[in-house]
Formats: sequence, C-alpha cells, structure tokens
Amino acid sequence: MKKVMILFGRSDWEKAKPFDNKDYQYSYEYFYDLCRENGIQMYRASYQWYDYEKNLFKYAWIYEGSGGKWRKVENIEPDLVYDKTKSRAEVYYKKELIAQTYPFINDLNFTKIVDDKFVTSLIFPQWSKKSYLIKTKADLEKILPKLKTAKVVIKPLSESGGKGVQLLEKTELEKVEFSGENLVQEFIDSAKGVPGVSVGMHDLRLVFVGEKLSYAYLREPKVGSFLANLAQGGKLTIVPVENLPKALAPIVEFINETFSSFPDRIFAIDFMFDETGQPWIVELNSMPGLFFSPEEKPYMIEMYQELLKVFKK
Repeated sequence: MKKVMILFGRSDWEKAKPFDNKDYQYSYEYFYDLCRENGIQMYRASYQWYDYEKNLFKYAWIYEGSGGKWRKVENIEPDLVYDKTKSRAEVYYKKELIAQTYPFINDLNFTKIVDDKFVTSLIFPQWSKKSYLIKTKADLEKILPKLKTAKVVIKPLSESGGKGVQLLEKTELEKVEFSGENLVQEFIDSAKGVPGVSVGMHDLRLVFVGEKLSYAYLREPKVGSFLANLAQGGKLTIVPVENLPKALAPIVEFINETFSSFPDRIFAIDFMFDETGQPWIVELNSMPGLFFSPEEKPYMIEMYQELLKVFKK
C-alpha cells in the first residue's frame, strides 16, 4: 500500500493530538478512509518529528478507518509528502532537507513562488495591484504618495488566513503596527460584488488540482470587517463553476500556462472585483484547505478524488 505523509507545522509529540477542531477532523477522516479504499495509507506528522540522520519520520498519526481511532505510529518512510506547513524560513530549510529523500507535493520551488505575495504581484502585474515592500513606518510614509486610494492595505509577505492584514486610512498612520517585511497596496473596493454572482464585499477563491478547476467559493466578511477569510469570521458560499464571470478565463489560462512546469500543482487563486467589475488577483495559495462543511460534501468528494489521482501518479 502506498504511503503518503501530510506534513504540518510545529507540534510537541508528547502533548500532541491529531486535531483540535472536530469539524476539520471529520473532513480528514473522510479523506483518509477514501485514500485507504484506493490503496493509499495516509499519515500525519510535524516536520519536527523527522529524524534528519536516519531520514525517516520518528512519529506520526494514523487513522484506523471508519469508526476507528487515531493512533500513534513510529519510523515511517513515506512514498510521498503532501506539504501543509505554513510559510516560514526555518520550515523551508527543514523541508528542503526532507525533500532530498522524499518527493513533495507541491514541488518546493512552486511553493516558494506562490506563497510570496510580492513575487506573484511581479509575475502577474496586469492583474495585480502594484505592491511596495516596506520594513518601517518611514518606508510607508515614502510610499503613500504613490497610492491613489484613500485606504491602503498592509499585509505580511507570506502569512495566510488574513493574519497580520491591516486596512487603514492614509490619515491613520499612528495605528500602523508591523514588523519585518510587509507589502503595502492600494485598497480594492469590492462592495459591488462579483458580476452575476453576488452583491457586497467579497473575495472569490478558485481551487485547482493541476490545471483543473476543482471548485470555487465566495467569501464574504462579517459585519464591520473587511477581511473575508474564514479564520476572520467570513462566510463561505460555493459558486458553481459555470456561474463564474467570463473575465476570469484569460487570467486563469495565463496563470496555468505560467506554472506548467509544475504539472501536479495544488493551489488556489483569490480574486476581488472592483467597482467597475474588473477582477484583480489578491494572492495565490499553495495549500488550500481540506476542510468542507457537511453541505459541501459533493464538492469535497470531487476535490478528494482529484487529490487521489495526484497521489497515485
């Protein structure tokens, strides 16, 4: 049976448990059962549990099947590593060491490109708001005259889930708090919604396995917020692929052609539509989530089936 390791971030093995969130646990258990039925044994481990001398995972979690339990196992040598770690310099270094022995999905070069918001804004300038790198408030003050909107967006280079994102009026510089390298961009007014799909502030995520669009969903912020991420309290609504605005087609085609060197890629593109109905790339994400709510089960199964094809290949 083929062995696939889902790799995640920091975790104390002595205190570890497979999941803190029962909803996420349900999705993963369903996925693990499906994989087992198709000849793939799934494991789950932190990169901290890897033995860099013996080139194996000292510890991992395994799910014993429907109605079963999660169990701790030792000394795992997987056939493939499915990367679900967060973007950090230390983590990249550790993953590169692991990748000397085991193949990764996604390819680590692809992950580095996609998870860097500044790099992706340079690769796709015609559909991205101009981004400026800042490290200090002094940097920000120099850049502000170049930004035409009254509001500006400041966000970390590689964070996800809306973490660290600040939306401020140009007159509110005293409220700015950040450390390290950040991006500053013009604000996209998405209040008019997605043409033919919704009305109101949003972002629209398209999730791909290879070149195939697996599913799409609309994220809308809670009242009083501009951040539509689920981690920030946003609301998620699945959008049938046939209902997506046709203006997205040339952008998606260009992005897929650009990344054709990475045929087994799994990634997402986040869009916003401005007041004129023009789509803008907000960011790309190399690790779209595996969590689905019960009402989204048909889309969940389709996504999982596509992942199975990649694992088998």
